[in-house]
Amino acid sequence: MIVFDQLRISDDGKKMFIDIHVNKADYFDNVFLKSITIATADKVPESMSLSSLTESDYIYKKTFEGDLKEASLMLFASDFNENYGGSDMGNNLFFVWVECKGSYSECTPCFADEPTLGVTFDGKLLYQQAMGYTKELADDCTISDGFIDFILNYSAFKSAVETDHFCDAKTFYNQMFNLKNNPKRVAGRGCGCHG
Repeated sequence: MIVFDQLRISDDGKKMFIDIHVNKADYFDNVFLKSITIATADKVPESMSLSSLTESDYIYKKTFEGDLKEASLMLFASDFNENYGGSDMGNNLFFVWVECKGSYSECTPCFADEPTLGVTFDGKLLYQQAMGYTKELADDCTISDGFIDFILNYSAFKSAVETDHFCDAKTFYNQMFNLKNNPKRVAGRGCGCHG
């Protein structure tokens, strides 16, 4: 029901850009933006349901006034509530729910009246990790097991997000950046090459 025109973290990891609009199909004529809620992956329940989030789980919530069909937001870490401890957004996987209000046509497809969920993270992390492995490849002309694992985890992550398997997406994201074994690797925003 909601289309994310833009959902991304800036290259410097300091801003989140969100551009959304209500689907323009006829059965959404009387549907408007109600609210947007953001949580980090570590706080998202296994059900991935917005209704199962508590106030201590989300880092940002905005209720829209009036009958809006579209919205654009630029958020800084300082816009997030006390549940978010970071000074930038460079080390988190973010889940963004958008709820709507209004009346739905009887022809509205099943599940189209539920909150829409989007996922984003700092793409620079992906670039740094890939470039680190590429440098290793250029240095000794061999493909490391780490590079193969990274490529497979990234492919699995993309597939999980595209098919709405968000619990799996969290797992693949953590494996992709080796967060379980080395959480400082991402937090440091280093070169992505062993550190």
